[in-house]
Amino acid sequence: MEQTRPLTINRYRDTRGGDLGGDDVGRHVLLAGWVAAKRDHGGLLFIDLRDPAGVESAGLVQLVVHPGVPAFESLSHLRIESAISAGGTVVARAPGTVNPRLPTGGIEVMVADVEVLSSADVLPFPVERDTDVGEEARLRYRYLDMRRGPLVERLAARARLAQVVRSHLTERGFLEIQTPVLTASSPEGARDFLVPSRLYPGEFYALPQAPQQFKQLLMVGGVERYFQIAPCFRDEASRADRSPGEFYQIDLEMAFATQEDVFTEVELMMGRIVTECSTKKAPASFPRIGYAEALDRFGTDKPDLRFELEIADVTAALGGGTELPMFSAAPSSGHVIRALRAPHAAVRSRKWFDEFQEAGKKGGVIGSWLQLDPDGVRGTLSKKLTEDEVSILVGATGAAPGDAILCAVGPRAAVASALGDQRSALGRDLKLGEPDALSFCWVVDFPMFEANVLTGEWEFSHNPFSMPQGGLEALAATDPGEVLAYQYDLVCNGVELSSGAVRNHLPEVMEKAFSIAGYGPDRIQESFPALWNAFHYGPPPHAGIAPGFDRILMLLEDQANLREVIAFPLNQGARDLLMGAPSVVLDSQLAELHLEVVPPAP
Repeated sequence: MEQTRPLTINRYRDTRGGDLGGDDVGRHVLLAGWVAAKRDHGGLLFIDLRDPAGVESAGLVQLVVHPGVPAFESLSHLRIESAISAGGTVVARAPGTVNPRLPTGGIEVMVADVEVLSSADVLPFPVERDTDVGEEARLRYRYLDMRRGPLVERLAARARLAQVVRSHLTERGFLEIQTPVLTASSPEGARDFLVPSRLYPGEFYALPQAPQQFKQLLMVGGVERYFQIAPCFRDEASRADRSPGEFYQIDLEMAFATQEDVFTEVELMMGRIVTECSTKKAPASFPRIGYAEALDRFGTDKPDLRFELEIADVTAALGGGTELPMFSAAPSSGHVIRALRAPHAAVRSRKWFDEFQEAGKKGGVIGSWLQLDPDGVRGTLSKKLTEDEVSILVGATGAAPGDAILCAVGPRAAVASALGDQRSALGRDLKLGEPDALSFCWVVDFPMFEANVLTGEWEFSHNPFSMPQGGLEALAATDPGEVLAYQYDLVCNGVELSSGAVRNHLPEVMEKAFSIAGYGPDRIQESFPALWNAFHYGPPPHAGIAPGFDRILMLLEDQANLREVIAFPLNQGARDLLMGAPSVVLDSQLAELHLEVVPPAP
């Protein structure tokens, strides 16, 4: 991707070394940058100078320094990664010394004078682009990690993504509005980051987990279409696709809108992002899959649709007629029998199958398997099923000689989880998904409520402020476990990019929904007073979503971890190794905030 490089001409430079070419031969130039490499060849000193835009090889130019030049002595003793300003004449390289791998490989700069702008200490790790460096060192010396190149390239891609998002949504009539970063703590959702108030002893602000309430209040206030690339803060554990502490999302909300309106806008936005920010491929519209269907077919509500490997339901076929007790007893106990083809797994070790069985057991599932050798059938089910029953499993899963069939018996959700984990692992291990494909889908029709496994009481299964399908009538006349919500997830390649919903904007519907989950009207009014009050003054129906900005970039850049697309991330333990946060503060600071630190119990 071509980029214009604005350049300020000053006492340090008048051109970029990476921009020089054959047309510049004979020209006197003033360059500035870092000493990327040094080579002493028989008295001549060769220096690779990397200019500030030189995150790629295009930013390198070779300097030549002769012993008789005053700059020779100072450069001879200068360590790499020191910053210099060098003046000299561009000359053509001798035919035998041309470097075809370097854009500037046909020329070099004969140095006449140099100014050492700063010197570098011994480096904690090599700054060469392809050198393998541990993550802890990369985070602790993030500024040196940036000089290596790839990280800055991804930060440039991040800036481009933000620019495309802003341009597209502005053109679609969305108004960019910044919502507060200091707000009130919310009793629902993840843990808040709390900020003590100096002016109001014993009271706290909270950093927003999301701008959810503010954007809904904007809809009530007459803003028809809102967006922002919003910072969000949640005190939660790290994982590959979730950064601890802080993350960004493309926050959207639309008044007088339906679920379909949200789908249309997001599909248009994602199409433009993929087109302008990557070389990948994505469909113009995304398929919709019901939550229950996703669990049954793929074992997860975040399915990777780049490969066709689906879970087969054989409960009806094997649940009544077989002599195998765990199969025959399944229907009467409300359990299901499901099977998954494991491509090329007939040669897998017994340990691999035992691990599948043990993982299922921990989740309340009975696991078993068949290995389809060319010479016959092996595995725990091979002597317990008839030929016809084996044929049912083979036909249902589409297995072929050389494959294996993994079976799971148990509660529907537990079986889905056990086989879904195996499907995801097989997809990764066998590289079943096309690398350049972005397979988006909408997962819809989430259940509004779920029963607590310990108490049996109803709880919200997703966002408590979502509109139930069927409205107040459905809440009043339908078993809570059967009520579906206008909630939806945007999923791509097995990664959840976003959750969204049509909002519950009617106080009477909200009261009924919260009462089913065990909350009285007072709880809503006390926990969400601004939203509750606003909904009594003519709120429009509204809907929204908030795709994860960092996660989108992670997919576009083919990175397995969010930390690779963030300039200054926390480590996996939620520590900032660069700045040393979190850190102990002075007693005087605590006193100003009327706080004391209580040591944790031993």
